[in-house]
Amino acid sequence: MKRVQEIVTSIDGDVEDWLGAVIPPVFENTIYRYPNYETVKQAAEGSIFRYGYSKNGNPTTAALEKKLAELEKGEEAKCFSSGTAAIYTVLLSVLEQGSHVITVKNVYGRVSDFLSNAFKKFGVETTFVSGQTIEEFEEAIQPNTKLIYLESPTSWHFELQPVRAITELAKQHQIIVVMDNTWATPVFQNPLDFGVDVVIHSASKYLGGHSDLVAGAVIGSREWISALPQLGAVLSPYESAKLLRGIRTLALRMEKHEKNALQIAAFLKQESKVSEVSYPGLTDFRQYELAKKQMSGSSGLMSFQLNADESGIRAFIDSLRHISIGGSWGGFESIIYAAAMSGSEEEVLARGFSYSQIRLSVGLEEAQTLLQDLHEALRRI
Repeated sequence: MKRVQEIVTSIDGDVEDWLGAVIPPVFENTIYRYPNYETVKQAAEGSIFRYGYSKNGNPTTAALEKKLAELEKGEEAKCFSSGTAAIYTVLLSVLEQGSHVITVKNVYGRVSDFLSNAFKKFGVETTFVSGQTIEEFEEAIQPNTKLIYLESPTSWHFELQPVRAITELAKQHQIIVVMDNTWATPVFQNPLDFGVDVVIHSASKYLGGHSDLVAGAVIGSREWISALPQLGAVLSPYESAKLLRGIRTLALRMEKHEKNALQIAAFLKQESKVSEVSYPGLTDFRQYELAKKQMSGSSGLMSFQLNADESGIRAFIDSLRHISIGGSWGGFESIIYAAAMSGSEEEVLARGFSYSQIRLSVGLEEAQTLLQDLHEALRRI
């Protein structure tokens, strides 16, 4: 936590480059002038560095990327206009016709869609495993396996994968390991320390933290980042500035998210109308020991099973006064979503969720306010 706090509050770059400004200016221009013909030649040859066109690089975004690389202990970072764009770019950079991928069953839906549809058209096959044991990955490896894609923990069921064991196995077979670290953030987990090759973030969540931007990030070695294809899904300088501002308070916010979430998870465990709480910070969580080994803390996202039919779920959700209904998470505000709202029971079950499953993103409000809100809503069932 101390290391992260020092990074996020440090000055970004050489302030003299920005006329002494302690906050990087927002460079909104698209084109950068060159002083003469020879400078253009040198920049094109790579003997000097100069900004030329903001699609290929922007000073504001560069300051952000440097900060993100430091946070994740990587050499370089690349920002994108969304987490989805970051994911697609990474998949495109690794996979080729005839490749095989191993990922977890409850991976983020966009990843599942990309692999099951878009990439499958080009002969890419995917094996989905629960991901909780190294044996599953060993059994799933094929001669053409190019990628293992992890999300630890997942964002609905919160299963963790044994990351260190997986990366050691992957290196024996020359397989690339990519991991989504959005849930834990660099405050509580650094996948590169476990041997992961590339880390992905939906920066719209905790990194931004204020529900006012959409962004994605990829962090890894200098060689890896420089080889990523340029698809034009660049992050605007204005969004980069907002994201830089957001991560200033990342460590402080994550500490508060965790503190609130632990109280709420413990409260829900006591409730007779709740049958199960999935939150890695609980000492009786099914993978608590692995969570303690891989992470130094837990964020604010959890799920629980409500002992209710759809009318009860509806009454519970609609009775909440301080917790808002929404499909995303990771902001300062508390947000709740019920799996039952996304389709029929058959459709929900087919996507791997329980019909009575509720996902709660615990925000930065006073814990007592949230506890009272949940208590009153549970009484309505």
